[in-house]
Amino acid sequence: MGLIQALDFEHESFPAYQDFLFLPLFVIFFPTVRFFLDRLVFEHIGRHLIFNKRLDIETDDERNKKIIKFKESAWKCVYYLSAEILSLAVTYNEPWFTKTTNFWIGPGNQRWPEQKMKLKLKAMYMYTDGFYTYSIFALIFWETRRSDFGVSMGHHVASVILITMSYICRFARVGSVVLALHDGSDVFLEIGKMSKYSGFEGVASFSFILFVFSWVVLRLIYYPLWILWSTSYEVLQILDQEKHTTPEAPVYYYQEQQSSSSRRSSSSISRSSSGCRGSGSSCCSSRATTAEEATAVAAVVGVVGAATTEYEKEEEQQQQ
Repeated sequence: MGLIQALDFEHESFPAYQDFLFLPLFVIFFPTVRFFLDRLVFEHIGRHLIFNKRLDIETDDERNKKIIKFKESAWKCVYYLSAEILSLAVTYNEPWFTKTTNFWIGPGNQRWPEQKMKLKLKAMYMYTDGFYTYSIFALIFWETRRSDFGVSMGHHVASVILITMSYICRFARVGSVVLALHDGSDVFLEIGKMSKYSGFEGVASFSFILFVFSWVVLRLIYYPLWILWSTSYEVLQILDQEKHTTPEAPVYYYQEQQSSSSRRSSSSISRSSSGCRGSGSSCCSSRATTAEEATAVAAVVGVVGAATTEYEKEEEQQQQ
């Protein structure tokens, strides 16, 4: 406790590769905590809730399988809840929590990518990255092997890559909000699964309703229309365009995409100008497609696909 109190979590510094030296500590931390929670807490709660149901149609072997699944969901619920609380604690008082412009500018004259990170934001990233790194090994050696093993493994590997790269590329401000948006829904999902295993159908149904509502609001509305919009369009209006014009610059790809879209739009308008002259300006404007609109459509389609995949995955697990 004295060491934690001595740390200045508001201290700012640039992200560095040396920060990942702390990652193995969290990779070891999570299985250690889970080991004790499994045996001292989750096992007793699961047996009390599941074996007390005394359903004649269930054998002891079936109940034991439910207890294993109950403990896995309980562990995930504990993590997602802790990660959500940590994400909110780190970002709630930051200016970028409510204003996406501050993803890229401030404090002072700092502009992305030359922005410092607070120690608490670095700690949150190592905490999350450590969990998904540990989850890769847990999926292989610890958890029950299910038919969606490949999908889960792909999810964990992709999460580690995305979290690591967003830290290295200094997208941590955006990443902290993305993590806060995603972890909240998973808390309701795991509560619903635990309730289902325990036979509390009413609680399970209510939790699923909260899961769907939070998924729609956070992942299908706020995430694409605010976060993705900021990372694909707003950032281009804020950055120093003269400084980031070479292939080595981090925003070169985005600028080229915007320029290409603008050229295609201009070409389309030029080709259709002869047909629009007699129809007024509304005809020309209806034919123009901007990069911003294309990005928004692609974002919504991608997130809807992710939501469908997650739903089908959970349905398959429930059937097993």
